[in-house]
Amino acid sequence: MKVQYDFRDRVVVVAGGGHGIGAGLCQEVAQAGGRAISADIAPNPTLAAHTDRIQVERLDVGDGPGLQDFLQRIIAEHGHIDSFVQAAAMQPRLLIQEMSAETWLRVMDVNLNSLFYAAQVLIPHMTERRYGSIVTFSSGLATTGWAKASAYATTKAALVALIKSIAKETLPFGVRANIIAPGITDTDLFTGPNSEDEQEFFRVRGGGVGTVDEVVPLLMFLISDASQSLTGALLSRDLIIHPQQA
Repeated sequence: MKVQYDFRDRVVVVAGGGHGIGAGLCQEVAQAGGRAISADIAPNPTLAAHTDRIQVERLDVGDGPGLQDFLQRIIAEHGHIDSFVQAAAMQPRLLIQEMSAETWLRVMDVNLNSLFYAAQVLIPHMTERRYGSIVTFSSGLATTGWAKASAYATTKAALVALIKSIAKETLPFGVRANIIAPGITDTDLFTGPNSEDEQEFFRVRGGGVGTVDEVVPLLMFLISDASQSLTGALLSRDLIIHPQQA
């Protein structure tokens, strides 16, 4: 069985849309007839090589005012934003005592504060239209923690509370906000911070590593009208097994 969506006249902004899950979502939105805005600090022009439905933009989501200006420009260009997916994240691997304040604050800005700044633009826009969806990502580390991943884990826990609060504030206006924990997925966010030994553990003994193609369908559901009665939800595909438990 294959689910098909009709995204004609829909504008979907994907922060972190240049690579990994974000890039996969942009491609799927375009195939469904929608306009995907792939916004990334490292733009991926190849996404737009074979379609005019993907607009590639450079964006540092950690720059709050810059992010807000960007969203206002997209609204002015296209008339509306129907969905915003915050897929951008960074995960430095450092012990707490070794982490600089600058690194800690940068992770907060990219992973967490970006959604706050985006929401300040998107909530008035979407509530006025009485339509829209906001989606971001949590992680199993939000509840388990992880050595050398304190900043990342902290943001992923805080995002749950932020998304649920957005959902409560926008519920009367037909706007939805949800969050997913996609599980360990074979992207740069997994391979970059983890050593070869850690990667091998998760692939063989730690519950397995998922693919982008396994995550994108859930995102398509959440930004489509099929999920119009779902808001404030944390949907988890995550399976975290500590090495000592394996």
